[in-house]
Amino acid sequence: MAPKLSSFLKSKPFVRRVVWPLRRRWRALTPRAGILMYHRVATEAVDPWNLCVSPEHFEQQIELLARRRAAVDLGAFAGEDVIDRKGSKLAVTFDDAYRDNLEVALPILERHGVPATIFVISDALGRTREFWWDALCRAVLESGDLPTTLEITLGGHERSFVIDDDSAAVMAPGRWNADREEPRTGRERLYMDLWNAIVVLPPADQDAAVATILLWAGMPVAGPESRRPATREQIAALADHPLVRIGNHTRHHPSLPDHDAARQRDEIAGCQRALEDLAGGPIDRMSYPFGRNDAASRRIIAELGIPVACTSYPAAITRTTPRDQLTRLQVLDQDSESFARWLRDDHALLEGAA
Repeated sequence: MAPKLSSFLKSKPFVRRVVWPLRRRWRALTPRAGILMYHRVATEAVDPWNLCVSPEHFEQQIELLARRRAAVDLGAFAGEDVIDRKGSKLAVTFDDAYRDNLEVALPILERHGVPATIFVISDALGRTREFWWDALCRAVLESGDLPTTLEITLGGHERSFVIDDDSAAVMAPGRWNADREEPRTGRERLYMDLWNAIVVLPPADQDAAVATILLWAGMPVAGPESRRPATREQIAALADHPLVRIGNHTRHHPSLPDHDAARQRDEIAGCQRALEDLAGGPIDRMSYPFGRNDAASRRIIAELGIPVACTSYPAAITRTTPRDQLTRLQVLDQDSESFARWLRDDHALLEGAA
């Protein structure tokens, strides 16, 4: 019996020979540009969300953008001049304003003359603790032997979590990518269960939760200084920098759609006021925490007159991309050759890059 047409169309050889080339051709004919999303320029042994790009690889990537004269300021995405059929223009952005953005990344940007935007969590400036997601990673994925049961109050409710295999005493080999892979062990499942429970909590409850988890794991509450956010003084010093602009990333980095409009307004408008006072001028760009947004958050940024706002949805920018929902591409820790190939083959950007 002849195979069904639908089965043939889904076959791997057909996809490789026909579908992928057609898709690449369609993308090549669609004018586009790209926004790159970084978080940290550092090296960490455990990095479940791929937040880190090593200083060596970051320099290679920035050197490529400089050599191709591809880098533009994010503000240019308020219009369409940066969009072309070769995908030749890209903007560099950083979320969260980690200290290494200023101490490690900035000298590299200056060396190559590449502009960048740093999205700042205003109430985190000068914070002497890690962000909660880094503290959770340290407690669950970087610790030694763990108790198999965790009893904790989250959002006013008593919760119980159990590690149901032997991973409490044994770390899984190799890197785990939480964005693309299912948890492989009970320890990794615990991390994801706790992450999903903590992300929707108010800021004070988030810090209290991870402090409890750190003590449960036998880890100190104070984390490494290298993972802390920048200070107010470091961000204020960028006010007149020729290459770097700062942007709104809310007061505390909440998952905005999980809060009502009043709370969202406090987070977005409060950050806007704080950063404008710090910078001594207007803030004209926004990045939604975790890339999450809804009609309420978009309405607030429109009322504040912010012309561009970024998500973390992984796609290139086209003329139809809403300027209050700009998509971004999270950059991985890869050398310049792999970086160029990823931009070209996966997103039809920087065509001919080498």
